[in-house]
This record gives sequence, structure tokens and C-alpha cells, in this order.
Amino acid sequence: MRSSRFLRWLFGALLTISLFFGGLNVYFHTSFPIRQKVQTAAAAMFREHHVHIVPYAEIPHFYKEAVIATEDRRFSWDPGIDPIGILRSFVVDVEKDGYVEGGSTITQQLVDNTIIRHQKTLGYKIRQALYAIGLYDTMSKPETFDLYANVIYFGNGAYGLYNAAETYFGRRPDACNLGELAMLAGLPNAPSDYDPFYAYPLARKRESIVLENMVDAGMMTVRESHVIFNMPIQLRGHA
Repeated sequence: MRSSRFLRWLFGALLTISLFFGGLNVYFHTSFPIRQKVQTAAAAMFREHHVHIVPYAEIPHFYKEAVIATEDRRFSWDPGIDPIGILRSFVVDVEKDGYVEGGSTITQQLVDNTIIRHQKTLGYKIRQALYAIGLYDTMSKPETFDLYANVIYFGNGAYGLYNAAETYFGRRPDACNLGELAMLAGLPNAPSDYDPFYAYPLARKRESIVLENMVDAGMMTVRESHVIFNMPIQLRGHA
């Protein structure tokens, strides 16, 4: 008796979840074409901030790994949101002020930087998560990362990876060494705090955290991270 009741409950729960996500899929493909909206908003940002776009294939592989290790370690397979990160931040923060802090994936950050404005409310966080799921359903991972890397803010008026590399190092991203790329990967978390022109020690500390994340993710050894950290950082105008 109990087993049949549990099976009915389980079937009902699975049916409800299927209908919910099926409805979201239809909504984000038709009523609210989120892929198009994000692309349109990104294009407007490119024009406004004179972004030199870097195609996904030309983004240095090391930079991709550095960002994924630091911002969204499950990016390759997560459904736009990180349930583990959300649950962890929910437990820590909701009891404090009703706002879920942290847990934002690369997809959620792309949503933040294009079609919604960051707010410290639980309602905002729910909408951000739903939009990220919708974007996951309609945009490939390479496309998502490419837009993210080209719209994210690095400080000093630099939007996008290419503009940031030019601003801080006077070079294209593919001409930067691995240490410089690691530094760039860490800047968007708090561009003003880690500004290498004015807070170089903090920028270097942030770079070391990025490298530690890569070691922790199995992307390199500790020895390799030390070699990269000791590479010269040649800031523009600070030769």
C-alpha cells in the first residue's frame, strides 16, 4: 500500500516537473525568445562600449579554463544554473535577509549583464535562474561563453576580453602570457577592487586564487601554477 502510494506520488512529481520545464521551453522559444533578446542586448552593448568582439574559437583555451574553474566549474553540463551552489547559498543567506547571494553560473551572469539588472531580492534571483534555464535550452555552451567573455566588465571602461587585454596589457588576448590571462579571468568578480593599475597586490592575490581554483579543478599541477604565477605581468604604461 505504501509502495503504491509512493509510486503515485513519484509519478505525479515527475509529471509536474516535466510539464513545468516543457512549458518553460515553449515560453522561451515563442512568447519570450530569450536567445534573441540576449543577443540583441549584447549587440547594443558592443556598439555602446566599442567592444572588439573575440570569436569563441579565438578565445585562449587557458582563459576559458581559468574562468570556468573560478566562476562555474560545472559549466559544461549544468542546465544554466548550479543547483549545488544555489542550495549552498540558500542555506547560508536566505535566513539572513531573503536574498540568495552567490551561486551564479556563467549563464546567469550573462543574463545579468544583458537583459536584467542585478537586485538584492529573492524574486530577482528566481527570475535570473529561470532566464538562465531558458537560455540553456536555446543557446549552445560555446555561444553562451562567447557572449559572456565579450560583454563582461573588467574595469577602467573595458568591456569584453579583447578590450580588457588592450587596456591593461596593450596586447591582444592571444598575445598575453598565461599569468596575464589568469589575472584577467579574476578581474570581473570585483573590477574596482582588483584594478591592477591601482591595487596591483590585490590583483596579484586574485590571480593566485584563479590559479588555485584551476589546480583544485584538476586543470594543472601546483608546480605549473607556480610557474605561471611567476611569469612577468607587463602592465600597459608600466614597463
